[in-house]
Amino acid sequence: MNKIIKDFLLNLGLTAEESAIYASLLDKGPQTVLEVSRNTNVDRTGAYRLLEKLHAMGIVEEIIEENRKMYKAVGLHTLEFLVREKETAVKKLRESMPIIENYMSSREGAHQPGTKVLFYRGRDGIKQQVWNTLRAEKEAVGYSYRRLSELIGDYYIKWFDEWVARRLIFRDIISDEYLRSISQRTVNPHLPEGHFFTRYISEDILNINHQMDIYNNVVSIYNWYEGEVFGVEIYNEKVASFQRQIFEILWARGEER
Repeated sequence: MNKIIKDFLLNLGLTAEESAIYASLLDKGPQTVLEVSRNTNVDRTGAYRLLEKLHAMGIVEEIIEENRKMYKAVGLHTLEFLVREKETAVKKLRESMPIIENYMSSREGAHQPGTKVLFYRGRDGIKQQVWNTLRAEKEAVGYSYRRLSELIGDYYIKWFDEWVARRLIFRDIISDEYLRSISQRTVNPHLPEGHFFTRYISEDILNINHQMDIYNNVVSIYNWYEGEVFGVEIYNEKVASFQRQIFEILWARGEER
C-alpha cells in the first residue's frame, strides 16, 4: 500500500523524497522534523525544507505544541482537490495542442521547405509515428499489412479512442496477409460506425507487404518483419497526392468489408 501511495503522489508531480515523507506521515502519524528525517533517510535540513514545501502546497499540516512543531498528512479531500487541479492543467494543455502544433508546423516549414523525411526505429518509434496520423485533416487512407496492434499492443487502443474522439475517418485496403493475421489473438476494439471503412483486394492483384498511411502531405510507411521494426514519414505534397490517386484507383476495385 505504501508503494501505491508513493506512485500516486509521483503522478501528482511530487518528487520521490516528497512522496516518501508524505507516505511516512500517513503511515506513522504526526512527526517532528527529526522523526521524519529518521524514518525517511532524508537529512534533517532537507526534511525541514521539503516539509515546508509540502505545507505550502497544502499536502501536510502543521501541529504546534508547547515546545515543538509536528507535521501531519492531510486528508483525502485535499488530495482530491490536487487531482482536480491536475485534471484542469491537462485539459488546458490538450486545448492548447492545436495552437502549438500549428505554430511548430509553420516553423518547420519555414526552416525546412520542400521535402522532409523522418525515420523511426523500434516499437516506441512506431508508436510516435502512429500517433502522428492524428494530425490528419478529416481523413487518412492507406494499406493495412497486418493488425497494427500486434506491433504496438494496447497503445493501439489509446490511438483508436483518440481517433474516434477527434471524429476522423480512416479508409484502408487489406489483402490476404491481413486476413491471415486476424486469426491470431490481438487487440481488436469494437469499430464504431462512421470512422473506419475497409475494402479487400486479392494479393494476386496487389500484394500488400507493409503498412502505409496517407494523410495531408504525408506518406507514412511502417515495416515489421522477423524482428526488424522501422518506419519512414515522407512530407511532400506531390508524393502524397500521387499515392492518394493510386489508392483511389485501387479502392474503386476493392470489395467492401
